Amino acid sequence: MAGSDQPDQDKLFCFICSDLLKDPVTIPCGHSYCTNCIKDHWDGEDQSGTHTCPQKEFIPRPVLVKNIMLAELLASKKRKSELCVCNF
Repeated sequence: MAGSDQPDQDKLFCFICSDLLKDPVTIPCGHSYCTNCIKDHWDGEDQSGTHTCPQKEFIPRPVLVKNIMLAELLASKKRKSELCVCNF
């Protein structure tokens, strides 16, 4: 039963840095990244004018929109983990 949460948990991690999403944004193809991670990734591509995702290319560079749902979910998860005291 514990494994059933795993696919949802994977959505909370940035594909670029492999950490929990920080200030998550969603790009037009639907993938979510840390704001700084995707900006750094795209800054490295600026000379070509093509901005990539593992599945798409974007010309011109898309505007990033904060993913409010993920940001609130991550903030809630962080609050709960800060309050959790485990006695093992």
